[in-house]
Amino acid sequence: MLDLEALTDFVLVAANGGITQASRVSGRPKASLSRKVMELEASLGVRLFERGSRSVHLTEEGELLYARTAGPLGEIEEAAEMLRNSRAKPRGRLRINVPQVFGQLLMGRVAAEFTKTYPDVILDVTMEDRAINLIAEGCDVVIRLNPKPEVGLVGRCFVRDQVLVVAVPTLARPPVTPDPFNVQPVPVVVRSGLPNPEMWRIASLDEPEIRTRQVLQLPALPMIRDAVLTGIGAAKLPRVLVAEDLASGRLVSWGPASSRPAELWALHASGRLASAKVKAFMRFLDTAFPQEWL
Repeated sequence: MLDLEALTDFVLVAANGGITQASRVSGRPKASLSRKVMELEASLGVRLFERGSRSVHLTEEGELLYARTAGPLGEIEEAAEMLRNSRAKPRGRLRINVPQVFGQLLMGRVAAEFTKTYPDVILDVTMEDRAINLIAEGCDVVIRLNPKPEVGLVGRCFVRDQVLVVAVPTLARPPVTPDPFNVQPVPVVVRSGLPNPEMWRIASLDEPEIRTRQVLQLPALPMIRDAVLTGIGAAKLPRVLVAEDLASGRLVSWGPASSRPAELWALHASGRLASAKVKAFMRFLDTAFPQEWL
């Protein structure tokens, strides 16, 4: 039978990047942690760490074991904490991963208001556009744009927003024509690293396809918005990012880039006992983004 104490010590060492760091965090003797890890390796018949003179690294087998056990052991600890506190008051560190644009535009306000409401919860926010592995990378909640269904994750959409084709008023809107190749292509600013077809669709036009010519690639949507304001070209941008520019007349919308709105979802692991802090954050999103956002 697997030694649960040895497995817990293994996860502690792996999560902290080595025995020395794990000893500092936990207050456990280094010799005790080292012995437990070696006992676990012996019982499994595999090496879990590659040990150097100054550092240790997980082997392939160690990475697999950590990915499969870190979540369940954390779940056990959360369940024990909930039993210790029958009211399950939200507390502790809440690790959230968000897309770059959401983080830059909205997460600061969301984080501040959530912290005011739940001062015992410490938010640990990271920003990435890739779809991270929530359990393996130690996150409690991820926010994703238009996520594909994924086994093991549950959640809900809390924001729907149109992506618009926008430009300055002085940039000529393409004429409606059955043959867009007979007119000059529209200069456009696009996001780096994403597929950008030559033909763009505008859902509100009778003949929705327009031919484009890329004049600039930029890595972030706020940068693209700033570039579009100079008049260099049109771009596809979420309404939330350009709402003030549209209201002031600095930009105009040529129409939605799609008949379907973009959706932001908050997701957490379905196989885990949702902690009080996760439940509190999911409820908070409903109040932070009321019905008019949807």
